[in-house]
Amino acid sequence: MIRLKKNTNIQPNPTCRENVIAKMADAMREMAFAGESVSPDTLAYHGFTRDVVEKFGESAVALARRLSVRQVANHA
Repeated sequence: MIRLKKNTNIQPNPTCRENVIAKMADAMREMAFAGESVSPDTLAYHGFTRDVVEKFGESAVALARRLSVRQVANHA
């Protein structure tokens, strides 16, 4: 007999806001690792308008910093 188990770990789809913030954070990280300065003008080259940068920029900066931090385990 086939039994179906309900998946309880279903994550909701990200919102448009979360998608924009994640894309902007990725663009910021790529620019920073390439040695480019990150500003509203340089983000415009990556397809973000000044209004979008103004609205979601701080959240994207926080996410980019969180994703860029590497933790090294202490083996001592």
